[in-house]
Amino acid sequence: MFALGASSAQASPTDAVAAVSTNQQEKTPLPSWMKKFAGSSAELGNYFGTSVFYTNGYTDPYVSTSLYLRPNYDLGTRFKLSVNARLYFEREWTQPDNPLGRRFYPYDGWLSLVARNLAQWTPARLTLGATARLTIPLSYESRYAHLLTAVTVGPSLGGELIFGRAPDPDKRWRFSFMLLAQFTKYVHSQDFRGVTPGDTSNCRDFAPGAVSFGPDGAPAASDTCGGPINPSFGVRSAIVLGLARGKWTLGMTMLVDNTFLHYVAPDMYTDIHAVDRGREDTTWGIIGLTYSVNDHFAVNAGISSQQPALDSRVQGLRFPFFDSSGGNANNFTQAFLSLTGTL
Repeated sequence: MFALGASSAQASPTDAVAAVSTNQQEKTPLPSWMKKFAGSSAELGNYFGTSVFYTNGYTDPYVSTSLYLRPNYDLGTRFKLSVNARLYFEREWTQPDNPLGRRFYPYDGWLSLVARNLAQWTPARLTLGATARLTIPLSYESRYAHLLTAVTVGPSLGGELIFGRAPDPDKRWRFSFMLLAQFTKYVHSQDFRGVTPGDTSNCRDFAPGAVSFGPDGAPAASDTCGGPINPSFGVRSAIVLGLARGKWTLGMTMLVDNTFLHYVAPDMYTDIHAVDRGREDTTWGIIGLTYSVNDHFAVNAGISSQQPALDSRVQGLRFPFFDSSGGNANNFTQAFLSLTGTL
């Protein structure tokens, strides 16, 4: 399994491109009772925001450790259906930005039904998949936003090309790709966050938010507060590329998130230029390198940048793989180093 990562505030290294499976090495045989859980993974990661590497100007260092658990149970059907879950926890070691000084963050849980093989086109090595997922609001931010759940559905299309005629599979190059489209509907008990409209008492000021994805895709909203109005629905588009040879894999991920907020009816105080429905656009770029120690363990390192799609002047697109137009203290760009274990 190829594992690509991002910051703990943005993604889990293993989950990022597990759906692509750019490294198709045969694993050692598992006991019969464990075969249904094949593909389950656990990951321990460390993450460093860009502000850690600056000593001048306004800085806000960000260093954390995360534990990510992704159990998987194979239902054994013709479409390769599986039930997946996500449990994700983070412990920040630097000074936290939330008003309560909280350092431990449980992120929202997932419960997903994944079809890995709805259709397959053998000559082109293309595979069509799909995901249906429920979000379990465990994070402080989701509870602050009165989130009841979120429903995510969408298809994926992946494929793999193998280059070279060497008899040893480890000496061949493998190029993998996945295209992902997802629609998420958020269900809240009220349209605005906090106790009253505009309340930001429980927000994390600079943390980019928690987003991670794999066979079951990803949520379209983060675990940060954002604006005072809750999101109504979101659309995510993504492309994931991987190039592998032997035990090494180089991966690139590019995502675009378009999140639409709840409708706000105008009143006598509404500005004539105001819009009835707010919108938040973000990009997420990841470049990572993975070394497979053996069939079940891998080391991941790389850089990730999850950030607003437009620059601080709202005039042009930001470079998606490194935040070069925002302040260092935003920590939009983060480096990661992690260890992943997979059944």
